[in-house]
Amino acid sequence: MAIYSQPKISRLLIESDTAPNTYVKGAKLEELVRYIFCKVPKVTHYDSNVLDGVRAHELDVVFNNDTRNSDLYFLDYAIITECKNTGNPVSSAQVGWLIRKLQDRFATMGILISLNGITGARDGVSNAHSEILNALIRDNIRILVITREDILAFTNTDDLVQLLQRKLMKLNIHRTIE
Repeated sequence: MAIYSQPKISRLLIESDTAPNTYVKGAKLEELVRYIFCKVPKVTHYDSNVLDGVRAHELDVVFNNDTRNSDLYFLDYAIITECKNTGNPVSSAQVGWLIRKLQDRFATMGILISLNGITGARDGVSNAHSEILNALIRDNIRILVITREDILAFTNTDDLVQLLQRKLMKLNIHRTIE
C-alpha cells in the first residue's frame, strides 16, 4: 500500500480548477489521475491522449494493469480512463460518447473521473446514470465514476482499491451508480 500526498492531490485539483483554458484544465486532471493510479503496484501509465487509427476517438489516460499481481486485479488489463473537470455534472451525451469509445475497442470497463459527478439519479432511472446502466445491460460494459469527493478522501492506494471494488459491486449487484 502506497501513501498519497494530500498536498499534491490538492495542488493538482486547484491547478485544474484555475487553469486558463480547457486544455490545461484537462492536462492537470490527467496528471492527477496518472499520479493516483501509478501509485498502485503493478499499474503503469501506458499513454495519454491516445487517438485510434482513424483519429476518431481519443482516450484520455490508459494504464497497463498487470492483473496477475496488481491490487486492481478485478479490473481489465488496460484501464481506460476519461477525465472531466467541467462546471456541471457530466451529461448523458458525454457518457454515451465514452461508451462508444469502449464499444469500438471491445473494452468491458472504463473509469470516468468526473470531478462534479454525472447527471441523473443514483438509481439509474435518468440522464447519465441511465446511460451507464444501459451499457451494463446491453453491452456488458461497466463504467465506474470517481468524483472530486472520492479523490479528496484518498490517503493511500487501498482507499482507491476499496472504492473501485465497492462501486463495482454496487453497479453489478444493485445496478446503482455510487
